[in-house]
Amino acid sequence: MNLYPIPFEFIEKNTRLSWCDVKWGYENNLITSDVPIRKAENIVLTGSYTNAELELSFVIPGESDHVDSFLKELCSDFEQENDPAIKQKWLFILLSWLWNNLNNFEEPLAEVEIIYADFDYPHEIEGFIKYMPPSDGYDPSMHSQMENIDYLMDKWKNYLEKESAVFNS
Repeated sequence: MNLYPIPFEFIEKNTRLSWCDVKWGYENNLITSDVPIRKAENIVLTGSYTNAELELSFVIPGESDHVDSFLKELCSDFEQENDPAIKQKWLFILLSWLWNNLNNFEEPLAEVEIIYADFDYPHEIEGFIKYMPPSDGYDPSMHSQMENIDYLMDKWKNYLEKESAVFNS
């Protein structure tokens, strides 16, 4: 299984994305054009929408040139650059998606290491990176390999629970 793209249904169920969140995820190939189009369709169904949202709701998935222009209209580069929470939200989404699909990956903690590097080594997930030394006094040399993996998985789960409270509110 590939980690990307993340399906619309999973994102919609787990967090709310702003247009800048969608734009960042789309530009970084975490999602396909299906996500912004379906978000626009859902907004249009509420009856309160902008012209760009209405037009985007009519785009056929795969026509990325059109999606790009609508996303630029719905989220300016200035707005996106000045929102540090966007990258944190996507880190949470990716790690949640991976957690929910653990059984589809031979080495999920290796996938976490890839995400860690892709996101420029965010300190908030260092606690469940295999090669990082524990900062809480835990001594891996005193435990079995399985106990160490369980320790890392618990750290990952705790991160998801904490971030879920932030991004699901």
